[in-house]
Amino acid sequence: MRTKITLFLLLSLITFAAKAQYPPYYFGLKAAPHISWMKPNVDTYEGAGAKIGFAWGFIAEFNFTENHSIGTGFNMLFDGGKLKFPAKLNEETGTMTRDYSIKYIEIPLSLKMRTNDMNGMRYFGRIGLGSALKISAKKTDEFTPEGGSVVTSKKINDEDVALFRESLIVGLGTELEIKQGPKLGLELTFNNGFTNTLSGKNTAESSISEKATLNFFELAFSVLF
Repeated sequence: MRTKITLFLLLSLITFAAKAQYPPYYFGLKAAPHISWMKPNVDTYEGAGAKIGFAWGFIAEFNFTENHSIGTGFNMLFDGGKLKFPAKLNEETGTMTRDYSIKYIEIPLSLKMRTNDMNGMRYFGRIGLGSALKISAKKTDEFTPEGGSVVTSKKINDEDVALFRESLIVGLGTELEIKQGPKLGLELTFNNGFTNTLSGKNTAESSISEKATLNFFELAFSVLF
């Protein structure tokens, strides 16, 4: 139902914009280095550092006024984060430091609001939502038993990472409009996850469900045609 409503709104905006004096739509590409981290929501868990990530994607913008548009497309996200928590391994208790590497495909839907043209430059703000599907997940564990040496292990396709991720997207940026050419964009975006990234249980205390959200800042470079 949500998909049908979204498609209806996009088609309505395209039809409306096609009658206006400004371009009805833009398509383009983006590349975005970013910094991601995981925020735990369990008392015995703590963040253990951020990770450098990356994203690339396809952009579609549908204008419904000269300064307002609906943005969508898709993003390939390479994210992750680090957590530290009590754990049990091979009947020994200790502390686990876990490094997650997660790959998502995200479908964003946002409202973009631009300023008027300022000598070829426009500034804009963006707010919207992102829906992401997990493609793969890996984890690298460093387990430190009480009074023992560190044990390191790596696992591919970690099933304890949730399949879906929902987020709030807020961004600020600028565009350089080249006459009879593409638009070059630079945007700083905060992508704030609000659904649980994890789905497993703590190995030291099985009554504890793992809970954490994944967030990131990205600096996106884009070109629109």
